[in-house]
Amino acid sequence: MRVLAALLALTLAAPAQAGWRRIDLPRDDVTLRAVAISPSGAFHVSGGKGAHAVSQDGGRTWRFSAPQGEAAYDFRGVAVAGDGAVLLMTAGEAAKGDANIFRSADGVSWTKTFQTTEPGAFLDTLALRDGRRGFVLGDPVDGRWFVLRTDDGGRTWTRLPGPAVRLGEAAFAASNSALFLGPGREVWIVGGGLARARVFHSRDDGATWSASETAIEGDESAGLFGGMALGGGRAVVVGGDYRAELREGPAIARTQDGGRTWTPAPDAGTPRLLEGVARRDARTLIAVGPRGASVSRDDGATWRQVDDEAFHAIACAGATCVAAGSRGRVAVWIDD
Repeated sequence: MRVLAALLALTLAAPAQAGWRRIDLPRDDVTLRAVAISPSGAFHVSGGKGAHAVSQDGGRTWRFSAPQGEAAYDFRGVAVAGDGAVLLMTAGEAAKGDANIFRSADGVSWTKTFQTTEPGAFLDTLALRDGRRGFVLGDPVDGRWFVLRTDDGGRTWTRLPGPAVRLGEAAFAASNSALFLGPGREVWIVGGGLARARVFHSRDDGATWSASETAIEGDESAGLFGGMALGGGRAVVVGGDYRAELREGPAIARTQDGGRTWTPAPDAGTPRLLEGVARRDARTLIAVGPRGASVSRDDGATWRQVDDEAFHAIACAGATCVAAGSRGRVAVWIDD
C-alpha cells in the first residue's frame, strides 16, 4: 500500500504532457479554417457551411453566430476589433458573390462592409494589427496581389496597389494566415504556384514591397500557406502540398534579415504539409497541419513533431493557443 501510495503521489505531482485538449464544436459537418482570440479571451472559429462559433468559457460551450441567410458562405477569415466587433471574411469567386466582409458589433446583427464582384478576385486572409488597422489579402488580379486595408476596425475598406506577382502565383485560403502582420508597420504575404515559393514584405503598411524566394517547393497545389512575424525583421513561414500532404521536402523556413534570405528549418518529424503557425511565448512556436503539429522551443531554429492531430489554423493570445480543423475539431494547447 505504501508503494502504491508513493507511486500515486508521484503521478499526481508529475507535470502534464504537452499536447492538445479537445473542445470540439457540437457539429462535425464543418471544416474550420480560421481562429481568433478576442481581447476578452473569447474563442472564435469559422469555416465552411456558414459556420462561425464563439465560446466565452474556454470551449466548454459554443454559440453559433453568422450573418442570417448566409449558410452557404465559407468564412475562411475571422478577426476581432479593439471594440469587440467581429469581422468575417468569405472565400470564393467574387464573380459569384462570394468575396465579402461582414462586421458585427454585438455578435447578433451583421453588416456587409465590403463586397467585390471583380472577375478573378478571391479573398484568402483577414488580419488586424491593433484592433483598428487591418488588411485582407486576395488572389492576384491584373498581375498584382489584391490587398485591402481598414483604419477603422473593418467599418470601411480601401483597395491598395498590391505588389506585382509572377504568372501562376497565388495564395492558399487554408489557415487565414497567407497575410500576417508584424510590429510597427510590417506586413507579410506568402503564396505558391511557382517552382519556389516567394515571400513579400512591406515595412510601411503596404505602400512599398520587396519580394524574396525561399527553398520551399511549389506548384499549383504547393508553396507557402502561412507564417508568423517574430519581430526585428524575423519571421517563420510554413507550407507544403495540399494534394500530396506527405510530399518530401522542407515545410518550414525562417528569416532573420527582413525577408532578404530564408533558411529551411530542420523538422525532425515526417515531411508533411503545415498550414499555420503561431507564437505561444518568447521561445515557443507551434505549427499545425492536417498531418500533425510541430513545436519549436528556440524561436523557430529547430522543430520537433509532437503528434498527428489534424488542424488547419491556429491562433495564440499570450500562453493560450487554439487550433481548429475539419469535422468541427477545436483544441487548446496544454503545455508541460
